[in-house]
Amino acid sequence: MRIAIAQVAMHWTTAENMVAIERAMRLARDHRAQLCAFSELAVTGFHREIAREAVPARVEAALQGVRALAAQLQLAVAVGVPAFGEGGSRFIAHALVDEHGQPVATVAKRGLTAAEATFFARGASRPVGVLQGLRCAAVICREVEDLPEVLAERPAGSTDVILVPGALRRDPDKPRTDPPAYVRDIQRLAQATRAHVVHTNWPKALNRHEESVDGGGGTVVGPDGELHFRLPVQAAGVGVFRLGERRFDRHPQPD
Repeated sequence: MRIAIAQVAMHWTTAENMVAIERAMRLARDHRAQLCAFSELAVTGFHREIAREAVPARVEAALQGVRALAAQLQLAVAVGVPAFGEGGSRFIAHALVDEHGQPVATVAKRGLTAAEATFFARGASRPVGVLQGLRCAAVICREVEDLPEVLAERPAGSTDVILVPGALRRDPDKPRTDPPAYVRDIQRLAQATRAHVVHTNWPKALNRHEESVDGGGGTVVGPDGELHFRLPVQAAGVGVFRLGERRFDRHPQPD
């Protein structure tokens, strides 16, 4: 399996983000990737204008565009997108779209921050979707800290690949470590679930630029918990690699 980590720059509008997503999907397929993984809320962007962008008609049209291009390229896609429920509820979700353009799972984030919980509802399940023959699930952003809860639904051996879309960064109130604490959490997640873990991070923040110091750094960890590699920080681009290998090819992208 060849996988592309799309560490693309965030934009203020869904239309701009869709240009970046479609460009990354085509580049991934040009480099023989079979799965392209995007970050948390990749379709709308994750910023203070999220209420303007997270509306059903706009999001559904964007997701239909992703599905159509996935089918055309025969490329499976994991993409962050708002999802909508009864009574106007909204969720931070990750949509798994197979290589035929069909939705196979939508994972809604449970581990919300206090700020996120003012706008989004908590998810209730962590389903598995089959992408290119591999059982895939998602653990979204800071949920990597909630290992017991994840294992209760996705025990060891139940998935082949766990996708970790996020906007993870070093905790500025804690001592700097190399790798950062969240990478250690990703390693523990991989070892406990015996799955490959593919983490995709926004390279830069729009709300507060100081939070971009450690943005990016998409991380891949093997089922034994070994850190295979990290993408560069503060840099937009697409990294393509073969699952299980410890190297990747990087293709820079515009901000």
